[in-house]
Amino acid sequence: MCDRIGESKRLANGDAERLDARLGCNPPNLVLIGFMGAGKTSVGRVCARRLRFRFTDTDLLVERMADKTIAQIFEEDGEEQFRHLEQIAVARISRRCGNVIATGGGVILNPVNVHNLRRNGVIIWLQTQTEEALRRVGDRSSRPLLSEAEYPAKRFEQLLVKRSPFYARAADYRLDSTGLRVSEAAESVIALYRKGIGL
Repeated sequence: MCDRIGESKRLANGDAERLDARLGCNPPNLVLIGFMGAGKTSVGRVCARRLRFRFTDTDLLVERMADKTIAQIFEEDGEEQFRHLEQIAVARISRRCGNVIATGGGVILNPVNVHNLRRNGVIIWLQTQTEEALRRVGDRSSRPLLSEAEYPAKRFEQLLVKRSPFYARAADYRLDSTGLRVSEAAESVIALYRKGIGL
């Protein structure tokens, strides 16, 4: 069961390492991780407005760096090149303070990314049920890991099962956004962030 506001608990790594001792940024970044369709970008934009932070989407940073869409990078250069650019993008944005950072779904597969994001940020894992996530994803042509799948729901579940342990290890908190309006999810995320920095 995912942790919602009011009954949230810090994940295991948060108990082992106090956030206030870890964070070197003022104000610390709010980092959103999670699989595609979880609402990281839409929720992140609202959080940024309410906190008066800058909003950054690591996928958009990668696209700017490559001057290509994510789908084009995968098709023309391969996933390895995309992950290389993603690591550079994460390292750059993680050095700054006062950002809401929406990450790509696979960012947590690279321990270097997790280290950089954790150094100056509170990491919140956004989750949602598969049916709702697929509905949010919509046009799969922009999602390279789903676009070629004959059975996207099955592929989605396979990837999610594989990645969930990585999300759990990286996150300080988690929130199930299933059925929540964007504003409601953002409110809950901000509350978890404030808890993480001791407010």
